[in-house]
Formats: sequence, structure tokens, C-alpha cells
Amino acid sequence: MNLPVIDIPVHLPFDVPLLIHPIFVHFAMAIPVIVLLIELVNIKAKKPAVSITSLFLLTLLMVVYLGAFFTGKADGSEAFSLLGSEAKEELKEHKLLGTYMVYATSVLFLFKILAMLVKQNWSRNLFLVLLVLFIATAFKQGKDGGELVYEYGVNVKAVNELQDRVDDMQYDIDDLKAELKKAKESSSVQSADATQSESTKVEESATEDKTEHETTAPENSTDATPAVKESETAAGESKEAEPVAHEAVPATTETAPTMEHHAPVPAEHHTPAPAGHDHAPAHESAPENTTPVHIPTH
Repeated sequence: MNLPVIDIPVHLPFDVPLLIHPIFVHFAMAIPVIVLLIELVNIKAKKPAVSITSLFLLTLLMVVYLGAFFTGKADGSEAFSLLGSEAKEELKEHKLLGTYMVYATSVLFLFKILAMLVKQNWSRNLFLVLLVLFIATAFKQGKDGGELVYEYGVNVKAVNELQDRVDDMQYDIDDLKAELKKAKESSSVQSADATQSESTKVEESATEDKTEHETTAPENSTDATPAVKESETAAGESKEAEPVAHEAVPATTETAPTMEHHAPVPAEHHTPAPAGHDHAPAHESAPENTTPVHIPTH
């Protein structure tokens, strides 16, 4: 609805009670319909008393619409902060259309006076057309008000209490989300610190191992040098000893026949064994003394 925004520049000297807007709304819906029925009857009756009754009801209609406007404004202001964005927009349109209808009641009142003064069919017919349009707009306004109550729960106590609970739960959820976010951030920072410390420790241990390796490498090389020398010396000695052993073997083979050659005693130097001792051992026979004996002569 693209109507220019208008307002009623009237401030009441007292606070309007809440939840009495439906009372005025029922009269605001019923009075225009009653006026329309009276005017239709008066087309045939043409009685001044009926026209005066219609004018009185129109005057009452202006008062009712003023009451509906202020009571609706009070209820809407009370419920506005609890509504969603869509409900707020519809409530604003409802208030704006209600403001136009307050001014429309004054227009109807003026056209009714004009019809009573002119007493012509066109004036009466014009008033009836305006009255029908007003009634259609009032029905549309009533439909919008019903949607605000039954669809969005405006000024419904149970809905308001439930909405308050939902709002409290939403606040708690937001707080929990904020705490969870902080916990995740702190845990991520701690894990990053732990990872960094572990990497630092690994780097330090690698540096220490490298330093130890560099310091122990020269010692191992100097210690290994004498061992290598000793192994080389032992290998050289074994190589030198091998030819000697090989040379000693022929010497023993050459001397063995010589010893065997001189071992047996020639048979010509053995003395015959006594009788009964045919098998006397060879070691009991003494070798013949070949030394010349000098026999003295007298």
C-alpha cells in the first residue's frame, strides 16, 4: 500500500488502557453496515427521522473510529518490539489505513449533511457510493487486524509469554555460541602453541644430535686409526710368517732321511747273541769299539 503517511495530531491527556481495541473494532465494523441498511430503507420511506438516525450513527461512528485509532495505537506500540520484520510492516500499514478511515468518517458525515440539505437523488446516491466504499475498506481493515492477532499473535498473552521464552532461549543460545567460539579459538591457539613447541623441541634435538655427531666424528676417526694400523701390522706379520713356515717344511723333509741313514748300526759291528736269546733286543747289543788298542810289548 503506497499511501502518503499521515497522522492524527491529537495527544490524549491520559494513558489509554491496553486490550480494549477489539471493543471499538466491533462497533466500527457494525455501525457503517447499519447506516447503509437505514439509507436503503429510507429510499422508499423518505422520512426525515430515518435520515436523522443515520446522521446520529455517523457521528457515533466518528467517535468509535477515534477510539479504535488510539486504542490500536497503544496496543500496537506495546507489541511492536516483540514482532518480526514482516509483522511490523503489516502493523504499520494497518495503522496508516486506520488513520485514513478516521478522516473518512468525517467525509461521510459531511456528505450526509449535504444530501440532507440538497435533497436530490444524485447527492443521496453519491453518499451511498462513498458509504459502500467505506464499508469495503473497513472489512479489509478488519481482515488485516485479524491476521495480526491470529497469525502473528499481537497482544495475545500466551503468544507473548511463549515469545518471551523463545527470546530468552535465543539469548542463551547466542551466549553459548559465543562461549563455544571463544573455547574453539583458545583451543586452536593452544594446539598451535603445542605444535610450535613440539617442532621447536624436534629442531633442538636434531641440532643437538648433529652437534654430537660432529663432535664424536673426529674422536672415532682418531681411535680407529691405531686399530687399523694394528690390523695392518698383524696382517703384515701373518704374511711374513707364512713364507717361513713354508720354508721350514722342506728342511724337515730333507733331514729326515739323514737321520734315518745314520740310525741303524752296521751288521759287521754287532756281536753274536748268546744261545737261548735269539730275539734279544737291539738296544742290548753294544756297538763294536773300533778304537785301536795299543798292546805293549816287552
